[in-house]
Order: sequence, then structure tokens, then C-alpha cells
Amino acid sequence: MSNDDFSPPPLRDRREPPPSAPPLTPGSWPVERVVLLGYMTAGKSTVGQALARRLEWTFLDFDVEIERREGRTVKSIVGGDGEEAFRAMEAALTAETARTPYLVLAPGGGWITRPELLTELGPGTLAAWLRVSPEETARRLRADTIERPFREMDDPVPVIAAMIAGRESLYRLADVSIPTDNRSPESIAFELETIVRMRALAAYAPPPQA
Repeated sequence: MSNDDFSPPPLRDRREPPPSAPPLTPGSWPVERVVLLGYMTAGKSTVGQALARRLEWTFLDFDVEIERREGRTVKSIVGGDGEEAFRAMEAALTAETARTPYLVLAPGGGWITRPELLTELGPGTLAAWLRVSPEETARRLRADTIERPFREMDDPVPVIAAMIAGRESLYRLADVSIPTDNRSPESIAFELETIVRMRALAAYAPPPQA
């Protein structure tokens, strides 16, 4: 996978956060990129696109970008080259985007199984865990038109629950945790936008007068 296919977005001024946003505690840092974590169907791609529009940032879906470069689906890559080869592609794309500002990133559900990648993104990264219940995951799988694992199972909930439980300690490395059941992508994107702007306001606020 070529390392020069991804072009970082041009630098631009941040839009000012709403003046009514409450300040955070001293030492807050401004958010320069957001990475969305979560199990499949959590809404990383749809929420990520909505958030990028709100912030006027660039959105990058890791699976889509890797498929574009390789000319193959993720399923084909994993089936032909093995999961480790695919994880190496994810790691290479992470290295390309690390410390690049004004990005909303949506890696695959298994990206967090290499937690060092989260650190590699650098300071100024807000990691958000989009929480989805096993029951809601199964419902979304049945309604989805995308080919995904477990769709043909009569009752995939126990398998999904076990996988989510196995990754929960990694998902908890996120800075914020946001439930997604029975919520629209726009409402979740609005919540994340508010967090980003609140942190910007707190980071750039003048120090209190002695």
C-alpha cells in the first residue's frame, strides 16, 4: 500500500465554539482529530461523516481507503493475505494520518486490538467509543445491505456479546463513551461536536485573574 496516496487536508482556522459552552477544567487540550472506536454497526462511518461535516474537517474511513488502494474488499484481503496483513495496512494508514489536524477517523472494529495505534495518533486526539448493545447490533446486521459476519446466524447475540466483552477493556481506553442504541447519527455527531468545541473553548480561554 503506497504511503503517498493520502493527502492531508489543508490547514484552516477553527470555527469558534459557541460562547455559551461551559469551560472545562484547567489543563484541557484542544481536539485536532477524532477517532471513532466501536464494534461493527456502531455507526463509525455514518457518525464520522456527519461529524466531519459539522466541524468542516476531513473524514477518512479506513476500510474504504484500504479497499481503494488495494483494489480488493477487506474480506478478500483477509481471506487472501491473512488478518495480520490487513492489520499491517491499518497500522500503515494510522502512521500516515498521525498528528495530522482536522481529521475524523473511522477505523475498523478490530483496529483497537492494537492499542498502541491510539497512542501513535498523538496528542490532540479525541477517542470516542460508540457503544452498541449486542441486541441492537444483531438488529442492525439484519437490516444492513453490507455483507457482514454473523448475518446468517439464527441468533448471533451470544457471539456478538462475547466479542464485545472481549474488547471492552480496549474500548474503555477512549476519552469518551457514547451510547448509540435508538439514536440518530446526527444526534451523536452533535454530541461529539459539542465536546470538541467545549475543549477548544477551555484550551484557549485566558487564565483566571489572580
